[in-house]
Amino acid sequence: MSPALVKVVKSRTAPATAGRAMDWRDAALCRSPQYDPEMWFPKGTDAVSMANEREAKATCRRCPVMETCRRWALETGERAGVWGGLTEDERTALRRYGRIPKKRVAIQSFASVQEAHEALTERVGEHVLWVGAREVVVGSVRMTANQVGWRAARENEPVGRITKRCAHGKCVAHLVDQAMRDAHDTTTERSAA
Repeated sequence: MSPALVKVVKSRTAPATAGRAMDWRDAALCRSPQYDPEMWFPKGTDAVSMANEREAKATCRRCPVMETCRRWALETGERAGVWGGLTEDERTALRRYGRIPKKRVAIQSFASVQEAHEALTERVGEHVLWVGAREVVVGSVRMTANQVGWRAARENEPVGRITKRCAHGKCVAHLVDQAMRDAHDTTTERSAA
């Protein structure tokens, strides 16, 4: 008897369901013939692959078994493709760190503090609200919203950390530095005595 040759083929769809009782994979949208199985296995970071990944994740979000699929992919260590709405990198981060890190966004750059302040604030009554990202680059210096707000309104450099004096979380008009806080504390102590 001669040895039989067996060809092993890697599946690019949800795990095979033939010859077993119905389970969660039978209800998965990715198994539907209307979707190209390659969509769940993007091959790079080119525009087409990224579009496929976004479409696969959007389809996963509509899938009735998304949570079960995600749990299966995490438990079995699935390394390829989009499963349960997560990419390989997102599953790795979730297993490693217990969370999926936020995607980094490009930091806006400005030539001057005034330019950044004008572009990323809007006045609402007595408040000047920051509508930009948490940080910007001015010249070659990375600055927070509070730093931009301080430097746009004052000639002097801040002493220590800049904090908000008003209750509005996005206001960059009512700011104080350490010197102002110390002066306020001293005045308060004198008036209490």
